[in-house]
Amino acid sequence: MKNRIPNGHWLITRACAHRGFHGNGIPENSRASFEKAIELGYPIETDVQLTSDLVPVCFHDDTLNRMTGKDARIWDVSFEEVKKLRLADSDEQIMTFEEFLGFVNGRVPLLIEIKSQPPHNEDVAKKTLELLKDYKGEYVIQSFDPRIMKIIRKLRPEIIRGQLIDGGRNKSLKPLTNFILSHGLLNFMSKPDFINHSFNHLPLSKRMTRDKRVLCWTIRNEEEEEKSLPYVEGYVFENIVPKLK
Repeated sequence: MKNRIPNGHWLITRACAHRGFHGNGIPENSRASFEKAIELGYPIETDVQLTSDLVPVCFHDDTLNRMTGKDARIWDVSFEEVKKLRLADSDEQIMTFEEFLGFVNGRVPLLIEIKSQPPHNEDVAKKTLELLKDYKGEYVIQSFDPRIMKIIRKLRPEIIRGQLIDGGRNKSLKPLTNFILSHGLLNFMSKPDFINHSFNHLPLSKRMTRDKRVLCWTIRNEEEEEKSLPYVEGYVFENIVPKLK
């Protein structure tokens, strides 16, 4: 199968800012972090998941504790409650995915991760696609959950797809499930154009990477960057000035 990501595509020529360009008082996945990434010219990686009333928002963690101090899972909280919260003791709020798209407005490309939210995988996938329907900027979609990527492939096969993989032990998963996902054994469901793998489990097998572009996450220092560059064509970064621009 011929890969749909051509040489020179932004995904393999430019490093992507992880949850925006954050740090030094700028919270991740905030308007300020997205603005900083745009100012510096980096593609933005962000996360999409649903509140309890099925509003897509840009937020990474399953729980709100780390970023807002609220002891609750984000999918158990309504958007009315979510918008009252502030990120990391700043004035920044959690943005809806719709607000995010309007804010970026095509100024930089987007690497969009759809979070796994069973039993709402179909909801989060469809709502993300609906908001992207008229978006004019460049973007690709990825997920750790091959079931979500299967939905994307079925509904919008023209969108470039990525399969996120963590080669380590995810203690929240059953050992067999972890083994299957960490070895990409369900990639036949997602049929990804690229693999985005944890940097500390490189290099990858030829079986996993055949006819696919290879990215890695998340590069946080120059040593990790140097270790990864021989094996990948692009990467997601934070806390460094990346060599890929």
